Amino acid sequence: MTRVTPLGSRSPDVEDTTLVLADQVVPGPARIEVEAGGGFGISKKGLADINIDQMTETNVKNLKQLGGVDGLAKKLRVDTTTGLSRQEIDANFFARRAAFGTNTFVEAPSKSFLSLFVDCFKDTTLIILNVAAVASIATGMIENPQHGWVEGFTIVVAVVLVAFVSTVSNYTKEKQFRALNAKNDEFNVKVLRAGNYDQVPVADVNVGDIVVLESGDKVPADAVFLRGQDVKCNESSLTGEPDEVTKGVTKDPFLLSGCLLASGRCEVIITAIGSDSRWGRIKAKLVREHRATPLMEKLDDMVKIIGYGGMGCAIATMIAMVSIYATTSPELRKGRLMESVMGAISRRHCFWLGTWVHKLLDTFIIGVTIVVVAIPEGLPLAVTISLSYSTKKMLNDHNLIRVLAACETMGNCTSICSDKTGTLTENRMTVVELWTQGKHYDEPSMRNHPIKFDARYFDMVATAVCANSTAQLLEKGGPQDMPIVQGNKTEGAMLLWLRNQGVVYKQVRDAAFRPQTGDRMYSFSSERKSMSTIVRVHGGGFRLYSKGAAEIILSRCTHVLKANGTVGVLNTVTNDDIHDTIVGMAKMCLRTMCVAYRDFSADELPADLTTLDNPPEGCMVCCAIFGIMDPLRADVAESVQTCQRAGITVRMVTGDNIHTARAIAKQCGILTTDGVALEGPVFREMPKDQLQALLPKLQVLARSSPDDKHMLVTMLRARQEVVGVTGDGTNDAPALRAADVGLAMGIAGTDLAKEAAGTCGIYIYIVMLGKCPMGDSVDIIIMDDRFASIKQSVLWGRCVYDNIRKFVQFQLTVNVVALSLTFLGALAGFDPPLNAVMMLWVNLIMDTMGALALGTEVPKPELLLRRPYKKDASLVSRIMVKHIIIQSTFQLTTLLMLLFLGPGWLDVPNGNACISTTYAWIDDIANVAAPEPCVLLQNHSTCWSLNCSAYVPLYPTFNQSHAMPPNVPLACLKSPRCDVYDYRHFTFLFNVFVFAQVFNEINARSVTNDWRVLHGFFSNTMFLFILAMTVVFQVVIVEFGGDFTKTSSLDGTLWAYSVAIGVITLPLGMSSATRCCLHIQTFQLHRSCLTVCVVMRFVPVQEDPDSFANPNGLVIPKQPSLAL
Repeated sequence: MTRVTPLGSRSPDVEDTTLVLADQVVPGPARIEVEAGGGFGISKKGLADINIDQMTETNVKNLKQLGGVDGLAKKLRVDTTTGLSRQEIDANFFARRAAFGTNTFVEAPSKSFLSLFVDCFKDTTLIILNVAAVASIATGMIENPQHGWVEGFTIVVAVVLVAFVSTVSNYTKEKQFRALNAKNDEFNVKVLRAGNYDQVPVADVNVGDIVVLESGDKVPADAVFLRGQDVKCNESSLTGEPDEVTKGVTKDPFLLSGCLLASGRCEVIITAIGSDSRWGRIKAKLVREHRATPLMEKLDDMVKIIGYGGMGCAIATMIAMVSIYATTSPELRKGRLMESVMGAISRRHCFWLGTWVHKLLDTFIIGVTIVVVAIPEGLPLAVTISLSYSTKKMLNDHNLIRVLAACETMGNCTSICSDKTGTLTENRMTVVELWTQGKHYDEPSMRNHPIKFDARYFDMVATAVCANSTAQLLEKGGPQDMPIVQGNKTEGAMLLWLRNQGVVYKQVRDAAFRPQTGDRMYSFSSERKSMSTIVRVHGGGFRLYSKGAAEIILSRCTHVLKANGTVGVLNTVTNDDIHDTIVGMAKMCLRTMCVAYRDFSADELPADLTTLDNPPEGCMVCCAIFGIMDPLRADVAESVQTCQRAGITVRMVTGDNIHTARAIAKQCGILTTDGVALEGPVFREMPKDQLQALLPKLQVLARSSPDDKHMLVTMLRARQEVVGVTGDGTNDAPALRAADVGLAMGIAGTDLAKEAAGTCGIYIYIVMLGKCPMGDSVDIIIMDDRFASIKQSVLWGRCVYDNIRKFVQFQLTVNVVALSLTFLGALAGFDPPLNAVMMLWVNLIMDTMGALALGTEVPKPELLLRRPYKKDASLVSRIMVKHIIIQSTFQLTTLLMLLFLGPGWLDVPNGNACISTTYAWIDDIANVAAPEPCVLLQNHSTCWSLNCSAYVPLYPTFNQSHAMPPNVPLACLKSPRCDVYDYRHFTFLFNVFVFAQVFNEINARSVTNDWRVLHGFFSNTMFLFILAMTVVFQVVIVEFGGDFTKTSSLDGTLWAYSVAIGVITLPLGMSSATRCCLHIQTFQLHRSCLTVCVVMRFVPVQEDPDSFANPNGLVIPKQPSLAL
């Protein structure tokens, strides 16, 4: 156990010091008395004393008390040269994990099903509807104790059903995204165990593990620096400090979890993992935020507009219903409403008053229901479903979505800036050409005639390659028993070439490069275009080995290594010969690497190389030029062409020389005849106005620096383009952050690239989908590093966008018809043709079930035949407006005709007709007087008696009769109670309406002028299931709903009529989408048309050209047309 000496006591061997931070006095390092915990020399609490937030100096002093890094390693029982022992590996680290825990985080518990269900009832409109339903139950039971409760109770049941379905959807969504987040947090870590370097999942890292970190890697847990070179960390995500922090044994040896290694290579000892680490402590308190995406902003605006329209319709309908009822009331017609009310109260019964209040309450319920139906809460649900469904499916296309908004954004991408290596090429490097010993060897000569090297010459080249590299060859698992390259693939190609020459690279590297003696390695720099290593040589001097871009390294050379191993001056002839060789290799699409060295005396460089910030890469000796082939991916040319046809400009941004870049770009179709290729230095020095004019045709940027790539992305975004950027290295981070969508490479990508991709332009999780910490996610990880997968991300993005538009088109049609029918019916004096329960069922169809059906549509290749939409393009296109108008007009016209003329056509009673009514005398009839003057029911003559009891002897058998007694004042009768209703008129109307939506939902699968709405219809099982469930529930509601739903059973004829009228919407929609049927000149049917284009002949609507983004003047090939 760790003991801390009390503040008031004083230890004789520990200096009592304090650290002053701001105005606070903080105790300096107290004496740490360490007791064994779990068999270790230090406990978890003791490790916490060297891991205090923002207290680096205190942590350093506490580490010194433990004996420094070596003392810490002993207490953690780890060998600094071999890592954790074989015994612990075999025991699965049981004791270690029992003492220090595991590298996992305790996630906040998800909401339970019951909690989500309760949350659904916090919606204001549902609360109002439930309160009104309860009031309806109360007034209904007063008016009709036997059946008056049915309508209100049914509304409550319907609301509960809607809430239940929403809860199931939300609960499923929550589980899906928790699983996705768990997938996002997975990555492998390189550890040293039992003397071997292995890759293990980050969750398997233990306290005491020695972890190997290279430039761009994420620190998997809190750690202490053990050994390394030129290490700098980006700690901005934890400390907020923008500057990179230098790490070393003596200066700030603490590496913080979640931060990124900006440069260098090191090995570290893990000291805190999981929730005990810095990142774990912050994650537990993390306050997450979200921002709306462009699509969500459009949807929010649409929800407001539709909601206001629905409220207006609800108010208008309520006013119409109350006005109609008031003007048809006998009391108001005589102008004696208040007198009737007061009289009813004085007679202790609710004859007309009960009916009036209940009518008002029914009107209010209808109004609230209209608002519930009108407000498209299904829009967010459609986004949720479409994105979650697409995210899961995109995994099959090797796209791991970590910021869901990126999926939507990628669909309207206008420009992709792609790397060359690994994305356009296979990242499978092989040395195929060589300039060595003053000669150029091409692939056939190298294959057929092995090169004979002078021993001194070859030793120098081999040492220069091995000592100045970090890649490793794993002698297992490769194809045809070839080693697997772990690390930089270019270095791997050179090591494989040496292996074929009989060189054991590890022995050469260990003998030449000894970091424990002060040798220093300078990692590859995009600015220098090189990597260098300085080693100590016998005699007290130094030797610098350097490799990098061939023409860059060659320009720094003044001498050349001759075939016999001696050094000669690099004259103009030799320099030109080497330069021509480099250009020739580049034109063959080869990556060219130059290897060089330089010797220094002991007094030319400082003894402590850590004080030398930059390697002195000048006046070097050129040793060899390697021509390395990286084959173009087989599918990249087709994918690039597809993206160009989709209105996307593909640009190659690479560090290779201009000749290689041009050759590769032409080979894969990126560089066109009028395209421009520039080098980074020319690009950055070009005047801004000239560059702006050139930018649309710029297709290749070679020898680019990170600043060049960032500048290009920034300029493209300033032109209102939506930019996607691929990246796999630390140098790509600035451009990835600047882009709209960052596409990090999953295989070759460093963690810094993946982290940067997550901060590009959008940090968003969509509001309904959850939230994510800013900077702790990426947009999209391309898991197989292929450009074809980027093309698929565009396809899926457009699919998501179109799926949401399909749902909008469907919902707006339903809204227009349902609300118009209710309002016009009320205005005409009818009871609402669609009652509250019916409208709630319709709401369920078009919200939850509609979102499920249309949100799970899979992408079609035709989506890549159109250009991307602009950021400010309307979500509802002209074609969608046309479809909505045509469908709404047909449905509304048909339903209004059935409303007014249906009873005569179908031989059914009008409206919700009462076919059996019960009448009875009022209670205490002897003491109740008829009103004066009063009106009789039949002949409108004056009452002959003012005493209700005088009428009883005339009808001795009347009470509880189904017939109305003639010439009796209404005040002497109880409110009539209807025993049996005939709902067939409105039931048929409701049935026709629902089946029209069923078939129009199929039409909604197209938001363009493509009439093939049945294309792929039977492959979407979710769509088929939703339609089937809608039909089944509709049959149940109609046939078995009765008074609960105010529906009557329909006979076979009416069912056939309902389906037949609904089916008409399908060919109507198809014909409205068809671009043509008749050939104007020959008046013959076009062979590809299947429907009569009556509607389209008069409504030739096309997409608004201004909706599309086509900033680069691309020529889009015409689609196969069905038009005239």
